[in-house]
Amino acid sequence: MDPSPKPGPDLLSASREGMVLRTRDRRAARISRLDPAAGLIHGEVEMQGTCVWRADGRWRDAPFAAPGPLDLMLERVAAAQPSTASVKEALDARNPLFCCD
Repeated sequence: MDPSPKPGPDLLSASREGMVLRTRDRRAARISRLDPAAGLIHGEVEMQGTCVWRADGRWRDAPFAAPGPLDLMLERVAAAQPSTASVKEALDARNPLFCCD
């Protein structure tokens, strides 16, 4: 069994300042600063605060460097689209999605 950790994706080169990524537990993480010389990514996680990750996305302060919920994922956060409904469509008798019995 090979005890050396397998290299993960290079999030450092894929990230840009201001980019919003997701953590393993699906929270938004805004990248605030990249430090290529040290191989670190600095950012803010909602409901957590300031965090620092290694170039492969692992949270720097994880106990025993174990994978955890604050690790970064390559998935970007999509801009939220407002959800709207049309009253005209809702009142149309031919619309099967709304019912008025």
